[in-house]
Amino acid sequence: MTTPPWTRLRRLASIIRRGASSPRDRLRWALAHTESHAWDLYFGVDTRRAAAQGQTDVPAESIPYEPLPWFLVRHAVGALELSPDDVFVDYGAGLGRALLMAARNRLKRVVGVELLRPLADSAKQNVRTAQHRLRTPVEVVVTDAAAWDVPDDVTVAYLFNPFVGTVMQAVQQKIRASLVRRPRPLRVLYAHADDQPDLFAACDWLRPRRQLGGGVYKGLTLRVYAT
Repeated sequence: MTTPPWTRLRRLASIIRRGASSPRDRLRWALAHTESHAWDLYFGVDTRRAAAQGQTDVPAESIPYEPLPWFLVRHAVGALELSPDDVFVDYGAGLGRALLMAARNRLKRVVGVELLRPLADSAKQNVRTAQHRLRTPVEVVVTDAAAWDVPDDVTVAYLFNPFVGTVMQAVQQKIRASLVRRPRPLRVLYAHADDQPDLFAACDWLRPRRQLGGGVYKGLTLRVYAT
């Protein structure tokens, strides 16, 4: 059943009141919230938090899926300065927001790595639905990221706080091993909550390249690293 427009407006007003303390912040919140709805409409998909309900069997070192706001997805993918030679991998692909945004560009390919099959199946469906908006083939791999061997043509790794601990360590080792096998330029976009450590800061094979602001979404840090 379609949500009445006045109900959507009341929800938007409530979100704006909670998330902003000044008229300028309220305007920015309104624009960001509107953009989130606009991207789902543009792709013809539903990537809202409600669409990911029912996550079960989430491993202890995995962070339950929480979609990065579309505004930040657009901002982050733009900061990566993608080119036709890039292969983009999203760890913890969820419902596929980053996959869709990346695949709007002409790249070699886009890959999503997702542990939970229900989320991966939804991401695959979203990719099929949005196919007419995409310029690059998208593959969604259902697997444990810690066990997935990084293809030696990957040039961009995108991680929005998908996991911590030994899983993250294993993923970093896999990325590093791929670079040893085939040295090449590679960028990493890592987003995490401000109250969590930056798990890529200690990787001496990467250098910080850029830090992005979260705009109206307080409490998030996004950094771009490069070899």
